[in-house]
Amino acid sequence: MTKQEEITRLSKEKGYYVDKKGDVFNKDGKSISLSSNNKGTGYKSFNIRVNGSNPTRSFVHRLQAFQKFGDVIFKEDMVIRHLNGDSLDNSFENIGIGTLSDNMLDIPKEKRVLNASNPKHDHEKIIQDFKNGYTYKEIMEKYDITSKGTVSFIINKSLKIHSGVV
Repeated sequence: MTKQEEITRLSKEKGYYVDKKGDVFNKDGKSISLSSNNKGTGYKSFNIRVNGSNPTRSFVHRLQAFQKFGDVIFKEDMVIRHLNGDSLDNSFENIGIGTLSDNMLDIPKEKRVLNASNPKHDHEKIIQDFKNGYTYKEIMEKYDITSKGTVSFIINKSLKIHSGVV
């Protein structure tokens, strides 16, 4: 069982739930405040304690998907999708599951075509922004990059080149 699977299951066991609009409530029906920065992930989350440990982040979209689809979300190669491409919209209708390929198709066609036809970004500026503390999400917004994987590739490729690993 992965850590995220354990946290998602534990969130439900502790009585947390997501309503149709995507708001989170505890077992007493009280609304939970959510964080949406999450170090550049771009996903809303809330904190729970696991066996009295420090708070652990539980992702709202994962809990919504678990409520909607059950254990199937934990299958290998299965990802949780935000069908309208908005990772902050955790409404029941917007959460789906599928392959990574399906997930990429949730990005509007115009943006996918633009990214494919103009794959060159200013890598040096992106790397400098990352070194200056920008999150992946902030870099994605600043440079109009729709894939966290693209930012990761640029940063990690640069780190490998500079460390002599390539």
